[in-house]
Amino acid sequence: MINGSGSERGQATLDDYLDRWLLLMFYPRDFSLVCPTELTAVSDRFAEFRERHCDVLAVSTDAIDTHVRWLSTSPSEGGIGPLAFPLASDPDGEVCKAYGVLVERGNLALRGLFIIDPNGVLQYQVVHNLSVGRSSDEIFRVLDGLQSGGLCAAERSVGQPTLDIFDHLGPNRVIGQYQVESLLGSGAFGVVYRARDLVLDRTVALKVLRPGNKARDRILAEARAAAALNHPNVCTVHAIDDSHGALMIVMEYVAGETLAERIQNGALAADAVAAIGRQVAAGLAAAHAAGVVHGDLKPANLIVTPSGTIKIMDFGLAQRVSELSRDTTIEWTGSSSSHISGTPGYMAPEQTRGEPASAASDVFVLGLIIYELLMGKPAVTGNNILDVFKSIEQFDAASCVAGLPEPFAGILDKSLARQPAERHITMAQIAERLA
Repeated sequence: MINGSGSERGQATLDDYLDRWLLLMFYPRDFSLVCPTELTAVSDRFAEFRERHCDVLAVSTDAIDTHVRWLSTSPSEGGIGPLAFPLASDPDGEVCKAYGVLVERGNLALRGLFIIDPNGVLQYQVVHNLSVGRSSDEIFRVLDGLQSGGLCAAERSVGQPTLDIFDHLGPNRVIGQYQVESLLGSGAFGVVYRARDLVLDRTVALKVLRPGNKARDRILAEARAAAALNHPNVCTVHAIDDSHGALMIVMEYVAGETLAERIQNGALAADAVAAIGRQVAAGLAAAHAAGVVHGDLKPANLIVTPSGTIKIMDFGLAQRVSELSRDTTIEWTGSSSSHISGTPGYMAPEQTRGEPASAASDVFVLGLIIYELLMGKPAVTGNNILDVFKSIEQFDAASCVAGLPEPFAGILDKSLARQPAERHITMAQIAERLA
């Protein structure tokens, strides 16, 4: 390989370009007619490639010495002059052959163009006739589409926004192996669809995150953790896919009503509360044993199926929006050490202080939910978020427990302690007591 001025030589491998995008261009011969125009065009716009964190490397079967002569010869004499990117020599044609562009008769390369992502994965390839040059605008159109997470229309011009995947998804549309059937819900994080897995022939819930979601990395990590769970009371995460323009989390489709909808009609019978509480505790016990904390447990995240089975939804995947209501999930970061995440009416005291959720936090919130199911009213109330947080910080477990029958009184007495270390009960123990 030689740099664009022809002054320095070196070796190059694809590993040298990891963690950055790479435009890999093959061209047939130095001093050929079309090559100077397309390579200088790319060189003239090299700053635009750098803005996109993309390197450029051009390869031919000519010898390095020929490259040097070409770069040092003025365009008026058939040369090309200095370039902003290096040229690489593949005299034996091994690299050209690996990319399928080698014309063995003559040992020269076709005009292959390949775009490789920072993980070393080939994302785009096209091979041109030897007489057809390549357009920089077309390269930018494709590169922008690959990098943006949007959809790149055929007639899109450089500088125009890519198509938003959310403007085009809908009934009967297919993304990957999933055919969308209907919209289940939407929010600031993205949308949830009921879809058909065309490969496995099953109904799934498809959660599609909006491009640019600031919580993407956290959601992806938590989705991977949730995917390891296998329990009848936990909604299964089937797959995580970010190869189709947006991050998709493919989950088990659960039919039924949320617990929030069910308790709108008032308190439930004690045996029904015990059955619900036992299933929730059993599912969370399995999660805690696997090192997974829910962190946003609430009636809206608990679905009751027609058969009466409870399914716990959204491990770490809950909606993060800005409305500060009692029942809506929020996420707020005040400093590097201050981070509040959860639903105000269903948070443990430590969560309101910006401390991370733990298994003990889930225990506290399950206590709040059991109380609400038994009494038909929330355990925590307030006119605004500050009132709700104050009520949680000053929470009086004794007043909630008073008058409750066993085993609920004993469970809530331990689970609703203000300090996590004082909650001397686990999800497994709660499930056992409610059995």
